[in-house]
Amino acid sequence: MLFPRPADGMVVHISPPGLAWLPAEGAFGYRVEIRNSGGSLVYEKAIGSDPAHLPDRALEAGAYTWDVVALDAQGNEGARRGKLSFTIPEGVTEFPWIEPEVLLSRVPQEHSRLIYLKENLPSIRATLETTRSQSWKNCLRAAERALDTPAPTYPEYHLLEDPKRVRMEYSRYFGYFRRHIDSALMNLSLAFLMTEEAKYADAAKRILMEVTGWPTDDDDVTSVSARWGDEPGLSMSRCAHRAYDWLYHALSQEERAKVLKMCDERACQTHRRLLRSNFLTNPGSSHNGRLIAYLSEMAIVMAGESEGAKTWLDYSLKALTTFYPHWGGYDGGWAEGVPYGLWYNLIYVPAFEAVLAAMDLNLWKRPFFNNIRYFFFYCTALRGEIRPFGDSAEGAGPGARGGGGYAALMWHHAQRFNEPHMAWWVDQVKGWNGTSGELSLIFEDKMESEPPTDLPNSRVFRGVGWAGLHSDVSSPDDDTFLLFKSSPYGSVSHSHADQNSFAIMKGGHALAIPSGYYGPTYGMPHHAEWTRSTKANNSVLVDGQGQVIRDAKANGQITTFEDRKGLTYLMGDATPAYMGKMKRFHRHILFLRPGLFLILDDLKSPEPAVFQWMLHAFEKMELDDAEVKVVSRRGNAALEVYLRSPAGMGISQTDQFDTPYNAGIPEDYHKEKENHWHVTGETQKKADSVCIGAVMAVSNRRTSLHLDLLEQEGWFGAQATGSFGKAEGWVQLQPNAPGPEAYGEEVVKGKAIICGTSADGERFVV
Repeated sequence: MLFPRPADGMVVHISPPGLAWLPAEGAFGYRVEIRNSGGSLVYEKAIGSDPAHLPDRALEAGAYTWDVVALDAQGNEGARRGKLSFTIPEGVTEFPWIEPEVLLSRVPQEHSRLIYLKENLPSIRATLETTRSQSWKNCLRAAERALDTPAPTYPEYHLLEDPKRVRMEYSRYFGYFRRHIDSALMNLSLAFLMTEEAKYADAAKRILMEVTGWPTDDDDVTSVSARWGDEPGLSMSRCAHRAYDWLYHALSQEERAKVLKMCDERACQTHRRLLRSNFLTNPGSSHNGRLIAYLSEMAIVMAGESEGAKTWLDYSLKALTTFYPHWGGYDGGWAEGVPYGLWYNLIYVPAFEAVLAAMDLNLWKRPFFNNIRYFFFYCTALRGEIRPFGDSAEGAGPGARGGGGYAALMWHHAQRFNEPHMAWWVDQVKGWNGTSGELSLIFEDKMESEPPTDLPNSRVFRGVGWAGLHSDVSSPDDDTFLLFKSSPYGSVSHSHADQNSFAIMKGGHALAIPSGYYGPTYGMPHHAEWTRSTKANNSVLVDGQGQVIRDAKANGQITTFEDRKGLTYLMGDATPAYMGKMKRFHRHILFLRPGLFLILDDLKSPEPAVFQWMLHAFEKMELDDAEVKVVSRRGNAALEVYLRSPAGMGISQTDQFDTPYNAGIPEDYHKEKENHWHVTGETQKKADSVCIGAVMAVSNRRTSLHLDLLEQEGWFGAQATGSFGKAEGWVQLQPNAPGPEAYGEEVVKGKAIICGTSADGERFVV
């Protein structure tokens, strides 16, 4: 799925493209060959043993093929991988490889050299009370709160005998440790860098010198490779070198030597973990994705002071300039979900800014990093109370309390790419008054913002299989938002068995949710057995069975996506996710703005079965058995659902999780969590092939609509009317059934399966 990169036939929007492939057994090295459309060799290079390479010169626009030759110990040619093609359009960004020695030679000799170069400090300090005043006030407040933070205590959770208690205490400890290292130490170090006031340095050194004395071998509990859990080690890999650089002039010669030695050992430890896991071939571990970015920072901070700097930078950039990030799609998007997309995109930003400032290498030019901001723009609801899909989906979205992380990331992208629409998006995050932390002083506080009235209201991210459908992205208080997922990445890591699932919000009120909790900690029974399951999501079961959990092959894809002014259509194929339990699961969705959805599920199983159509909500839903109708309400918003199938439909509801939240957890760790509500729509006859149609209307008090159901033999639909006008849509429930005459010959002959008319009068037929 990930390798090779670029995939065959891909259009790449950078020159040259980064190349990555699966290694050949027994290969001692590789030779890369690139040929133009005429077959002429335009690039050839022997590159060593790593299966990733960025050519050192740009290629002209045109069509190319590329191949990789495996070499033996004597440099003789062995196996060939086989030619793949790619195309470079006109006018793309040029970004060739630059040797690490050259980049390291650009690093200033004096500290500070990470993000905030010493030579730039006077100009930044001059604006702390003016154009950077809001961010600086936030930084100072954070540093003042940290002044009395004591040194952290060495962990003891690994000494407990009960593995469940070890896991629970580990989770408690790394939260405690982050408050000391990721928060207090960083805030104090930055405050000292900007003010040179001893009180900040003294408080930071109290923390830094304590952890400097802790063991750094790979088997230690605070190692990034610790078998009990790596979070404390990750904090050290993230923060130790930053503190060394920013506190450099507050450290004595003896203290510098001790801290540098610790940083060097932590960097070597980090590099060893990546080598052991063979990151350049197996980049799917989320935590390794943090480390690859940290290595670049470590190389900058310790350039000229550690022999490992060149090795770290070379390894890091081979990933960052080819396939990185693993979970990021080629067109933007983050397969593990919005919350993990937020956290991991914030993780690499300091490394990118550090490389740009110290080495004049602009990693932001790579296409993914130009597109990722649109993932957060389209795949969240600005007022959203949830953030589907994947782990931590139940957490609040960008517009609620705690949304500052989204604002900080989008503000940085708005500034970096001079994007007024993103600045507008940040302006909508209520209560956000600027950022603090490592990145907060790179840019000035304000930039021009502009409502996104000229942007489309929906967007697909095919690389990760997500699509965000909005009625009006420029009106978040009334926006109807449907998020859809059918991902080629499957159900691994922080992703769930939720292919072809949807979530719905109206003005941020959650009306259709992925149910369950990410807790009490990762992998505990409720999380593992319920939250990750298909049954917990708004998808389909066959004979009560869902998609395979924790398997990359249990995947899906968005095969079709079309967006117009008044409507959006998509189709997702989740057949592979059932790994034999389904022969076909195609979900078609037609969205007629502002609030009418038509869903057609085309289902086929290996043998006759009953199918379950799942819908989940925070509050008890209203059921009408005769109409096969479900109403979900939240705040002033409502979702009205009608189900139909030739096999008949029945509906039922429960508020019970199959696996309760506290299942398998020692009683003294129990927490009270509200149950969610679960509606099951079930076909009433067994069949090996069936269609289920759903009409769904979304409204609130300001955007009410009137719904009239439409039914004729083999077809089901609805007409919605309101202040917006009139919209109408139909889905075909029986194959080849003639449809409404108004939609043309294909519909009348039964060859079309969906048709509709948007409020602006545009007709659509599939």
